[in-house]
Amino acid sequence: MAWHQWVGDHRWVAGDGELTPRRWRILSFLALHGSATTSDIAVVAGVPRLTAHRDLTWLHIAGLVGRERSAEDRAHAWWYRITGEGTELLGRDLISSGRPVPLHLGQRHWRGAHYLLFLPLLEASRQDPGRCGLFQWLTTLDTSVWLRERGLAHLRADGYGVWLEDGRCVRFLVHVDAGPVGGAIAERERATAGLDAVLAGYRRSDPVVPVGVVLVIARDEAREVNLLDDLVSRPLRAPIAVTTVELLQRCWPHEQVWRMPAVGTDRHRLIDLPLPPGLSR
Repeated sequence: MAWHQWVGDHRWVAGDGELTPRRWRILSFLALHGSATTSDIAVVAGVPRLTAHRDLTWLHIAGLVGRERSAEDRAHAWWYRITGEGTELLGRDLISSGRPVPLHLGQRHWRGAHYLLFLPLLEASRQDPGRCGLFQWLTTLDTSVWLRERGLAHLRADGYGVWLEDGRCVRFLVHVDAGPVGGAIAERERATAGLDAVLAGYRRSDPVVPVGVVLVIARDEAREVNLLDDLVSRPLRAPIAVTTVELLQRCWPHEQVWRMPAVGTDRHRLIDLPLPPGLSR
């Protein structure tokens, strides 16, 4: 399919329609974040699911995105991913406008933090835009670049974000507990195996991090308890807040789901997390 750029407004047209600004944003999102379903795109674009479906179908027919169904997905949902042609189109536009082409454009993959934190926070923003909002989100790869620029290349976070609520702001890094890794692990060890790796970078140098809080999503309640106990006995300079995958599957991530070491058993809203004296959000 032949494409023609309308110089000045970044619109592209094909024989059967136009690559509208919203479709362009969807294409850019897929290039920067990886494959996504129609429901994911509806949340990201802030449109009804039917509108997202129409846009993705248009992009698919245009050859800019591919789609496939996962054999493990009982819902048989289509997963859309940007094609080489779509990536090339985005890259040419970035270069022509003097902007840098992001690393691994069109070759990125979703991580747990996207589904557990990014999409739910974005959806919460859509539901109450006057009161709260996800001001910024960086993918795993972009978070690594962000940390490297600040002399913290040894940290391996799954994402970085800025959350606004009730006129306040909290910046955070997020780490997702991968759970026990490996083959045969004794049942008594499943609650602790691999936990040291979650915050290994902080243990190595105990750095001052330029965020208000470091969020950790534990695989289950037992691992959350062990992680909190370890942080009480071996505290870190960075403020850490912990929750579980199960809680995030039942509640919004900005609600009262976060616990902090040595602050009792109460859970706090993301925006209300108690920080050490003198530490700015």
